[in-house]
Amino acid sequence: MSSPKADTQLGYPDRTFTTELLPCEAHSTVTFHEAGPSRYARNAEPFTRATPVISSPVTRNSLDVAAAHLRAGQLVSFPSETVYGLGANALSQSAASKIYAAKKRPADNPLIVHVSDLEMLDTLLPATYKMSEAYSELISAFWPGALTLLFPVDKETPAVPRVVTCGHASVAVRMPSHPIARALIATSRLPMAGPSANASGRPSPTTAAHVMRDLGGQLDAEANSQASSNEPKGRLQYILDGGACQVGVESTVVDGITAQDEIRVLRPGGVTVEQIASVLDKAGLADKVKLRVYGKDMERSAEQESNPTTPGMKYRHYSPTARVVMLLPAKLFAHAVESSNTASHPGQPLSASAKVAQSLVNVESNASTHPQAFANIVRDQITNHLPHDLSIRHIGLMMSSNSDLARLISSSSSSSSPSTNTAPSQLTPHPHLLPPITLTGLDRVQVHPFDLGPSDQAEVYAQRMFDGLRTLDEGPLRGGVDECQLIFVEALHDAGVGLAVMNRLKKAASATVVLDC
Repeated sequence: MSSPKADTQLGYPDRTFTTELLPCEAHSTVTFHEAGPSRYARNAEPFTRATPVISSPVTRNSLDVAAAHLRAGQLVSFPSETVYGLGANALSQSAASKIYAAKKRPADNPLIVHVSDLEMLDTLLPATYKMSEAYSELISAFWPGALTLLFPVDKETPAVPRVVTCGHASVAVRMPSHPIARALIATSRLPMAGPSANASGRPSPTTAAHVMRDLGGQLDAEANSQASSNEPKGRLQYILDGGACQVGVESTVVDGITAQDEIRVLRPGGVTVEQIASVLDKAGLADKVKLRVYGKDMERSAEQESNPTTPGMKYRHYSPTARVVMLLPAKLFAHAVESSNTASHPGQPLSASAKVAQSLVNVESNASTHPQAFANIVRDQITNHLPHDLSIRHIGLMMSSNSDLARLISSSSSSSSPSTNTAPSQLTPHPHLLPPITLTGLDRVQVHPFDLGPSDQAEVYAQRMFDGLRTLDEGPLRGGVDECQLIFVEALHDAGVGLAVMNRLKKAASATVVLDC
């Protein structure tokens, strides 16, 4: 494998690449040791200075190549426990700028900086900064892990360039727990700016194949069919292939610096609000620090969503090409309405589902409050949003395996329907993609179910959500079908990681409909 070129080379769009996958062997182990001295008892994580030990020569070589590429000012995609990231040297204005160009990301959407240890965190903070007790407890409990914290930026001599913070007075930082991501940072000894490695606005990638499609040239080739097939079209050179991500939704973002007596969850994610509350309570801080959640007991702000202080706050986000409709089961809607009605006095938080219910009750233009049968919902969406000349409509249905909706679909469906496309697919369909079915009362409609797991296991739903959206939107589907034109997604209760799921689903959906189920 060739070594990276010098730091004079340009990035996308001034230059395109033949994108390569750098293999990380599944059986290899990556561990970390404290080069200390440790700031916590018994050398507990997070380490002051983490040194990686990598058992596989293949994985070691891939990490060395990727780290050298980062030091040369270029981009590398990497796996994390949440989603795949697009990494660049966070201390370099030119390197971080390449992230925005490659993703076609809005210039007002700040980046999260990833560190491998506390020593690296120190290099990003003002010399006079003193960490709060709440932050210290959260770092001890959740780092390395899926928690991002906002820290102040030195006004006179900021450690990170303006392109990373978008000019805000804070920088978002986290320490990933995925061994490949952390080893990449530790090997390069560079803090790494790393948003999700998708084309901006599309569902976040949870596999290397997702990154390859968005940034490896396939999307651009489809958009520009006149270009030479031999011309490289990738927006980056290397993708570290570490397998599928385990969490499936991005990190939780917490602001503990805007108000000293508050911990504000700005974006729900892999670390739940309940887990944060438990840590604060055990540390004796529950009465000293108020835990607030954006969109629940903190009202949504149009200004903050148009000029976000942290990634993931823009309202329209995570959406595939196909139209996405959220199905809110009538039982969940009724519970949400009740929660909305009982949480009318100041300070009483609303659940995410109650917020959905509240917006529905306010009769938004994209919402229907009257419970409808699934077949009627499908017919209405097809009539109003799909071309009328389609011989067969292919719709995706993402649902829990044991929900009332799943039982309804099972009882009203016929055997797998044949596809008009008889050519065999060259790719193996996704393991959670079920055989296509037809439903009573829906003519010329083929339904492609995608299993989101049991309804009481929100963590499984979270792992599969982005993957399901991409699979139904991009294919291949069973029966030789390429893609769906319309995707329905069943909502779930927003306890635990369900809050993060509902947050992402609301951003992906063009409409929300109450399901008579």
